[in-house]
Amino acid sequence: MKIYENIITKKQESVIQDIFCNICGEKIHKNEFGYYDDFLSIEKTWGYHSRFDSETHFIDICQLCYKELLERFKLKPDCDVT
Repeated sequence: MKIYENIITKKQESVIQDIFCNICGEKIHKNEFGYYDDFLSIEKTWGYHSRFDSETHFIDICQLCYKELLERFKLKPDCDVT
């Protein structure tokens, strides 16, 4: 879950103020270079006649929670190491 802060410049824009994992609620921290630790970010707009008809969900998941989530999968995702 990204928390945005509105800043006033020539045009108003939103910048990310904080990011929290939607599963554990922990804050995703920035490293010493000012970048956020890696995390999974999902944006899903649900189609008509789905259980979430026309809703858009925004989800952020930290690495630890993603690892635990993967362990629950019956079919593991394909993985390509580059």
